Amino acid sequence: MLFKQRTAPKQLSHLMVLAPMAIKAKTGFSLKDQLFNARSVGVLSDALAKSINVRQGKFNQKQFEKAVLDKFPALELKQRIDWMVIVLARYLPENFDQALNILEDLLPPPLDPEKTDNDFGQFIWTIPGEYVAKFGCTESNLNKSLTFLGESTKRFTAENPIRPFLRQYPTESMSFIRACALDENYHVRRLASEGIRPFLPWAARANVNHDEIFEVLELLKHDNTRYVIRSVANTLNDLSKIEPDKVIATLTKWQKKPSSDTQWLTRHALRTLVKQDHPDALALLGYPIKPEFKVTAISIPDSVQVGENLVYACKIKSQANQNLKIALRIHYLKANARHSPRVFAVKDVKARSGDVLQVSKKISFRPITTRAMYRGEHHVEIVVNGVARGKRSFLLE
Repeated sequence: MLFKQRTAPKQLSHLMVLAPMAIKAKTGFSLKDQLFNARSVGVLSDALAKSINVRQGKFNQKQFEKAVLDKFPALELKQRIDWMVIVLARYLPENFDQALNILEDLLPPPLDPEKTDNDFGQFIWTIPGEYVAKFGCTESNLNKSLTFLGESTKRFTAENPIRPFLRQYPTESMSFIRACALDENYHVRRLASEGIRPFLPWAARANVNHDEIFEVLELLKHDNTRYVIRSVANTLNDLSKIEPDKVIATLTKWQKKPSSDTQWLTRHALRTLVKQDHPDALALLGYPIKPEFKVTAISIPDSVQVGENLVYACKIKSQANQNLKIALRIHYLKANARHSPRVFAVKDVKARSGDVLQVSKKISFRPITTRAMYRGEHHVEIVVNGVARGKRSFLLE
């Protein structure tokens, strides 16, 4: 498909506007190789050998590892997980109860229950839970499978393996989720929230009724660990994309009887709505939706080279005593010659009338793997409490 060259804006008329051409980053870092490799497969294999040898007395560890690793180069991250489950099934008994006994034996000790955050565990320990999701999501195995996930999530989150159960057995699984929300172990409590997120990354939809999600979050809103509170906020952020008014109403209610983390939770839960300049979300965070301010001395270059930074600067004069949330919005050129906005936070300020704020921000135009860039006309504007001012254009060359 060919794109027409567009007329340059007046302030850029001396520069040629190029047709959109994708510029992508060269991939170097590999998450799949970092998480699932010979070393991590060896950790699982060692545990599997000990468990199977005790119960059955026969396990070819080298053969298992070779079968897993030989196919890794051709597989992406999620495919590697699926492949490990397939290979694991070849070495476990066909009888699910017997297989489950082996999986229970091979689990490492639980993660430290005294911590409150940043104790995610090793990704390789998702495999036992994924096996149970694939082979144990049946009516006859339901209770024992859910019980196992409650244990495995203490080693590595079972937020993905729980989702087939929520889809196929919603009543029983939500009963389990509510029990998890009251568990003494914070990894189990986090499963109650993270497992029912509407848009969990890398995961299939759980299709949980939204009212039931809100009910579970009510049980977790005052949790004493940041790990769980962050999950509650992430789940609310997901819900804000579907039911923004109900999310805001829920957080407004929670603000009336807050805990020490309620304000942090609120800000994190509303991050998407704030980027969308949702007035009620901004108001709940204490930002007036009709801020009084003036923007002067805007400074941006006419053009930016791929790989360099856009350096933006301006002055904002506050014309009232007010809280100001200042951001920069870049309108990126897309392949179809339209523009896609992205918001970058600059700073939050408690301003007095007459204050003049110096604003500066660097935005990198270095290609990254998650975003293709296109040469041509881009736009930038300053955004204060959702109000945009001073839109300017520049060329990416």
